[in-house]
Amino acid sequence: EANAAKDPTNRYWWKREPRRLEAEIIRDNALAVSGLLDRRMFGPGSLDQNMKRRSVYFFVKRSRLVAMMQLFDWPDTMTSQGRRAITTTPSQALVFINSPQVREMARHFARSVITESDPVGSAVYRAHGAPPTEEQRRLMNTFFNAQIASYGGKKEPALVDFCHALLAANEMIYVE
Repeated sequence: EANAAKDPTNRYWWKREPRRLEAEIIRDNALAVSGLLDRRMFGPGSLDQNMKRRSVYFFVKRSRLVAMMQLFDWPDTMTSQGRRAITTTPSQALVFINSPQVREMARHFARSVITESDPVGSAVYRAHGAPPTEEQRRLMNTFFNAQIASYGGKKEPALVDFCHALLAANEMIYVE
């Protein structure tokens, strides 16, 4: 409130609106965090939506566009654009919750942190680039333990759910 009173027009940049990443970066980040990103450079592109290479290797065929990329405002292939549109829609969140590709990423991500001494902290650090605060850790451990209980004491499927939630979090698609 004090900053808003001193600089209501934000002329001195005391606050910054979060900026959403581009479709290619969102997909590539999720693949990288999960450990599934194929880092091979050069070579042919693909129309396969399940491809694990960077998004720059997608062929653009107007009759077979990549659905996830379209949801996050991949450039229109029918017209030239000087600037990308940036939209926020419920279907963007739903693709992260319901996509079989994202669930596969979550399974692979969980397998890579399950042997850590602190799998929750390791997963958060890997996904969001910073360790969780004490309050976040408390809430995340509560969720994780509830998931373990719901799976009859099994840790692995609970960790998959936790990693899936991390991949679907705003921290994966917005730069603060």
